[in-house]
Amino acid sequence: MRDERRIAATLVLLILGVEGTFFHPGQWNQNARLAATVAFVEPGTPYTGTFRIDGLKDTVRLFTADWAESRGAFYSNKAPGVSLLGIVPYFLLYHLERFWGRDPTTLDLSQINAFALNLWISVFWNVVAAMALLRRLPRLGVHSREGAAVVASVYSFATLVLPYGCSGWGHATAAAFITLGTLDVAEGSRARCLLGGLWLGMAALTEYLAAVSLMTAAIFILSGSDRSERLWKFAIGSAPPIAALLLYQEFSFGSYFISAPSLSNAPFLQAGKVAGLFGAPNPQRILRLLVGPGRGIFWQMPILLLAVFGVVSWYRSGRRAFLAFAVANIALYALSISAMDGYQGGATTSMRYMIVALPFFCMLLPDLRAFAYRKTFLLLFAVSAANTFVLAATSTMNESTYPLSQFAYPDFWRGNVAFNPLLARIGVHGAVTAFAIAAAYAFALGWLLRSMLMSRRGSAEGVGS
Repeated sequence: MRDERRIAATLVLLILGVEGTFFHPGQWNQNARLAATVAFVEPGTPYTGTFRIDGLKDTVRLFTADWAESRGAFYSNKAPGVSLLGIVPYFLLYHLERFWGRDPTTLDLSQINAFALNLWISVFWNVVAAMALLRRLPRLGVHSREGAAVVASVYSFATLVLPYGCSGWGHATAAAFITLGTLDVAEGSRARCLLGGLWLGMAALTEYLAAVSLMTAAIFILSGSDRSERLWKFAIGSAPPIAALLLYQEFSFGSYFISAPSLSNAPFLQAGKVAGLFGAPNPQRILRLLVGPGRGIFWQMPILLLAVFGVVSWYRSGRRAFLAFAVANIALYALSISAMDGYQGGATTSMRYMIVALPFFCMLLPDLRAFAYRKTFLLLFAVSAANTFVLAATSTMNESTYPLSQFAYPDFWRGNVAFNPLLARIGVHGAVTAFAIAAAYAFALGWLLRSMLMSRRGSAEGVGS
């Protein structure tokens, strides 16, 4: 038990250490989400109590072109989950700062508040997802406790969850909700199906695309025993977040069934496509999403390739319905994203839309304790973790063809590192500090992996291969 607590504590501290140390200033995407929160909370404006960003979208403070226009008013063109999550903490921040004689509307304090909000919106939920994988994945019968700890480490430190958790994109938050919902639904009890519906509904409220997991989970539940009662519980659980999404669309856009992206800035929409975005799936784009040089997910996170070996373990374990559920999610996300002209995620370093599929890749990984090619696993983990760390330390925004080699690693080497605004204020900067943090991080991550592999608990619980 002491080993497990140390491993859990190290996971938490490393997530907080990296995603709390580095912060990426808001761009169009993050600013659009945050502007909706700010408009709702800040008193004394024409937009107080609404999600209209008319008074913020063209300002230096929260400039964005990611807007949706409806009936002469402007809103974020994102799903509202992140904006809703930010309301209570920003209300507290705003009024505390006013009480202390500070002005939260200044550019400087707005940046600090954006960083503080992201600790709740992204970082907190990344911690929760990691702990859920650590403690609950062994119950599904494939991973040992040590193997589950490795999966939690891969998810947290060797995937795009790490860099995209350094600002309020929403993708990592939705992935955390998908992780929680998937683990609940996979366990299968009525109470767990209720919670699974809640979490997967929250994922859809946060990212529209995450509705894929909500729908496939319902089909997965129908494949099991006691299906009607479990599906009813799942529907009850998902009702509150889905109702919140529909009501948001009704009040903002005049219809329960008009989504924010469908009202986006005209250059982002294409005539004749579903919601102006989705055409037919494109096989060439699927290949680029997965194996494309520079930005493909297997290029940046080669550890995920080993999920192929894990498929065999899940099949042999008898959890074939869950295996089909996980593979279907990956396939449907890839097909859906390939149907968009902007499948590559715009001017970003990575295939960010695929972040919502990462929980399934990670759960399908083989148990390291029973994996025959352990050195290969650790090598691919090290490469993936290094790639995602330098993206977290620098930025998730760059249009280079090969963003890791042309931008992230060179910028990190030169000390162009995105420290959070509080550290930047006290003079933390430069290559020496960046390399010191990287060395401490690598040492802690190495200790974590060694602890998992050397644990005396063995792999008696739940190894299926």
